Amino acid sequence: MIIDRSIINAYFAEKPTSVYSNHWIYSEVEKGEYLFESPPLNRISEIKDCYDQIAKVCDSFTLRNELLIEHIFSDAKSIMESANILFTVGLPTMYDALVREHEGGEFVVIDIVNFANYITNGHKVSELVNNFLSHELIHILINASYPYEEMTYLDYLNFIAFHEGFAHLLSYKENITDYRPNESYGEKFNSAKNKLINALNETDPAMQEKYRVEANSGGYWDKYAAISSMLYLLRNIDSLKQIYNEGWRDYTGLIVAYEWSDF
Repeated sequence: MIIDRSIINAYFAEKPTSVYSNHWIYSEVEKGEYLFESPPLNRISEIKDCYDQIAKVCDSFTLRNELLIEHIFSDAKSIMESANILFTVGLPTMYDALVREHEGGEFVVIDIVNFANYITNGHKVSELVNNFLSHELIHILINASYPYEEMTYLDYLNFIAFHEGFAHLLSYKENITDYRPNESYGEKFNSAKNKLINALNETDPAMQEKYRVEANSGGYWDKYAAISSMLYLLRNIDSLKQIYNEGWRDYTGLIVAYEWSDF
């Protein structure tokens, strides 16, 4: 991976914010907006500790389920080598980690100040970074074959279910091929699947927009498109490469047709 430390190094050196506040990231977090907030200088020691934990994960990072991922994505190694990590400060609080495209490249962006807040909340930063990196780098792998495009409502549901299902599953646990879900997962699958069916059948524009947002937002198990897809893929773990190669168009039909059984 290619790691850009220019912003964070300038911050730790207590250089004027004008040295880095014109970086492209502050204008591309949200299109048409410039989002920059001066980072706190009185927390540098605390934030440096957080950075050291994050950098340690990134410097020695390997994808969860690496062998399975390389089986599904034939170009995984080359894409991973060219993947960009940008350490930053100065983003508004809600932007702790995100992925953005810039000049044809995709960047995993981590705001160190905002991530440092997880330390005070008792979260293990290294585990959070590992989860996030695995998930977002899988999206980058998928984007190489199936990039986002302008699409209809129904196409979007297929696309987001496909993308998020693979990203959620392959970053969920190490050795996912050996994982056996308990009976509660059947309830989770059926609940998410039923909401997916309702979303696919919805014709009211206002409700469609609601379903579009909820497809991959809210609590972890409430993201109906992501969860129904993830659990469908988990139950078809031996066919992941075939499913992936068939692509996202009409993908939700596979989920809807699947009947969960506890075996």
